[in-house]
Amino acid sequence: MLPFSRQGIVVACAVLTGGVSAWALAERSAPRPADAGFWFEDVTYEASRLGAPVTVEEVETIARVARSELATAFVGLRVTLSERRDARYQVRVVQELRDQRFRRNVAVAGQSRAVSGFGGQGAVSFLFLASSAVAYAPEDASRASMIEAIGKGIGRAAVHEFTHQFLPTAPIHDTSDVGSYEYPSAARREQYFGELHWTFGGRLLQERLGSAFPIMGR
Repeated sequence: MLPFSRQGIVVACAVLTGGVSAWALAERSAPRPADAGFWFEDVTYEASRLGAPVTVEEVETIARVARSELATAFVGLRVTLSERRDARYQVRVVQELRDQRFRRNVAVAGQSRAVSGFGGQGAVSFLFLASSAVAYAPEDASRASMIEAIGKGIGRAAVHEFTHQFLPTAPIHDTSDVGSYEYPSAARREQYFGELHWTFGGRLLQERLGSAFPIMGR
């Protein structure tokens, strides 16, 4: 089990302007925070560009970077992130994922199932995302930068899967902006390097989950 606060990280901000009574009123009127559990199962990876298999310590670094990506994406929203495996919404990092819709062996970066009002479960593929991060890395990339890129790719894939779970009936894919969280494919350089942003999905999440300050969607 990788280290992670059992108390979770509440990705939200609150401004107290009217004393205790105003705070209590805000608490009663605000939607309940979305309880999101994110954790790593046992994973391994090796590639010739790395020179040696990913170590346990590097997996911990990857997990830390991935959690940071989740916190960044959902900052200001009423989302509680933890490693709880009984959370209402869940995304696991597993060794590999296959698309069960096809008879042939088709690898995928992530997948989720959700029921409106009840929560959801999903997973992302360590193998798919690690391989893609290494493949999209610049020729002179260091091992450390590729390890960080793996963490970014995994965290951003988890953001996408949680968004499907939080908005189970909304069409969240945006194929027009390759630099967005809503882009439907992890086969892109932006998944692993540089920064991502919300397009319309940020506003939908804000409406669904509530927030302390607006996310400016494009």
